Amino acid sequence: MLTAELCVRYEGDWTAELVKYDVFGEFLASTFRNREYIGIMALETRDLEATLEIIREHHMVESVEVVERYSPNASGKMAATLFIEGRLSEFTPLQTLLYEGYLPIGPTALEDGRECFDLLLADREELSQAVELLEEFGPVSIERISRDFSRQVMPSAAGWQELLASVPSRQREVLNTAYERGYYEIPRETTLEEIADDVGITKTTASNHLRKAERRVIEFLVTYLNLAAAGE
Repeated sequence: MLTAELCVRYEGDWTAELVKYDVFGEFLASTFRNREYIGIMALETRDLEATLEIIREHHMVESVEVVERYSPNASGKMAATLFIEGRLSEFTPLQTLLYEGYLPIGPTALEDGRECFDLLLADREELSQAVELLEEFGPVSIERISRDFSRQVMPSAAGWQELLASVPSRQREVLNTAYERGYYEIPRETTLEEIADDVGITKTTASNHLRKAERRVIEFLVTYLNLAAAGE
């Protein structure tokens, strides 16, 4: 068995138009029934409203609901989770792969105007056949091939979002200040007193906020570190 990441630029589809807004996205869940499509998509984009307009105006999309929107980091991008309903007038790359018996691993990713699939394959001949199928939709590139299948231990997008939402704004402020001031460097470049002064709170309060934020992050990551170690 082997795994491979294949990317196709699906010409004429809304996914290819999103390159102009530097969009990265993942289809977290998708289902097809007859010609009806329902999907949940998470994305980051430089222009959320323009991105939504492209998706809504596509002839196969019937409705787009913004479940949530937020700013994930200091990059200036906006992030959103979308609930998409549509009626398909033609086969999509994902449908074609599923119909032909290919097994995608994990969510379909959108990057640089392309749809990317991680596939579990029997051999390189099956890989070549998958490339031929996707070439019916547009140019195909093989981004990665691994000789052996290995289970990747990664938190889900929902798990990451639950962690991020669980850190209160005050704890996040203290954590950011500590990181930016070099509190986690070796040797440390700042002290708790200086962090507290920057935020405008007492040293004890700063320590409590920092410990609580650190505990949330460590509790989350340690579970996956142990799972990854168990698979070595």
